[in-house]
Amino acid sequence: MEFIKNDLIDEILRKYFATFQLTLDTAEFVPSKHGKRIHAFIFKNMKQKFREINREYRRKKTGGEATSLRASPPD
Repeated sequence: MEFIKNDLIDEILRKYFATFQLTLDTAEFVPSKHGKRIHAFIFKNMKQKFREINREYRRKKTGGEATSLRASPPD
């Protein structure tokens, strides 16, 4: 399977904005305090998906295995 980062990012943004649009329909009935919490939750999940894409992109770019930033222990 070919990994195309920009297509995945576009799909995440489409889903995020579709979800956000659904919350706008209820803005008149839901208190703003709860609306802000819902929007924060949606945004948090979107950032998590971006992190997953970037992690996978780095893994593919480096040749398979994720590289560790820690130094190897001395022998």
